[in-house]
Amino acid sequence: MTTSRVATFHPAWGAVAMTASGVALVSLLDPWAGGGADDVVGAVALVLALVVAVSTSVVFIARMTAHREAVVDDLANPVMGAMTAAWPASLLIAALAVLQAGVIELVDGTAALWVALVLFVPGLVGTLIVGVAFYTRVIGSTDVPLQAVSGNWFVPVVPLVLVPSILTRSEMLGGPVDSATLAFAAVATWGIGFGLFLLLAAIIGGRLLIASPPPPHAAPTWWIWLAPIGAGALGIISISRLSTVSQAWPDATDAAFLLAAMLWGFGLWWAVFAGIVIFRQRRELHFQLPIWGFGFPTAAWIALTVELARHWELAWLGAAGAVLWAVLVAAFAVAAVATLVQLRSGAIFGR
Repeated sequence: MTTSRVATFHPAWGAVAMTASGVALVSLLDPWAGGGADDVVGAVALVLALVVAVSTSVVFIARMTAHREAVVDDLANPVMGAMTAAWPASLLIAALAVLQAGVIELVDGTAALWVALVLFVPGLVGTLIVGVAFYTRVIGSTDVPLQAVSGNWFVPVVPLVLVPSILTRSEMLGGPVDSATLAFAAVATWGIGFGLFLLLAAIIGGRLLIASPPPPHAAPTWWIWLAPIGAGALGIISISRLSTVSQAWPDATDAAFLLAAMLWGFGLWWAVFAGIVIFRQRRELHFQLPIWGFGFPTAAWIALTVELARHWELAWLGAAGAVLWAVLVAAFAVAAVATLVQLRSGAIFGR
């Protein structure tokens, strides 16, 4: 990759790794109910996710080292700044997918723990740093145009509400950290992430009411709401499964699934609403790198659908989850081919 391409490397590349990891995660949750095909897809998607995550990490680190001013400029940009968090976010989602592979014994549990740790630490630290750096630059700033306030601002939030899902699987695989510390860390990070989501939802929702809508090329910013909704609900479920929580509160899981079902309902309403908006803009949509922003929000909400269907023993919801998973996998394959075509021509490197 040339120096100029490193300098202008688009933050949305992180969304590619986020989507691949999300597809791997939901596939490894067995949405096809024992069919076996989902495990194969999950394994392939996980390998792709790790390749993309490592590759983009190398480029992002090189960019931060050799083009620090460009990175700082991106963080100060109300659009690019939030998208910068997609890279560390992809590391956390990849860590979660690796741990899920260990839980279902697709890979060795100890190896999964070590790989996840290598991804988790820089992912969490990077997410916190990018989030603070971005929000302190835009929240309350009079220089931010309303057109730039969008669902992209949720990107630094999503990884934090997924931390409980990571820590729960770490405990299941015999991680070295004591259960009380895991429970405290899970609740605290989820509180940061979901608290920020509620704050930003009010800001972004108000912006949608009082200003003109985002342009068609920003269509994923409508859909991205499903990410904190789906991932946040999965985080609630995971907290209830931690041994410290379940022992102190035996009914925690039932309460968690009630709350998760409420969030799922909001996600369904928003998916219909956003889907109508995006459908009206379909003629003006063209494939570009930020289109990958549709991927992880969809994966997170489908993963929640699968979990709810299993807990509530709802066959119709399980069937819906399986169909949605198949559609997601097909869309992932199409987007991957389109990306490879543009990668070969060099068109994908534009901003």
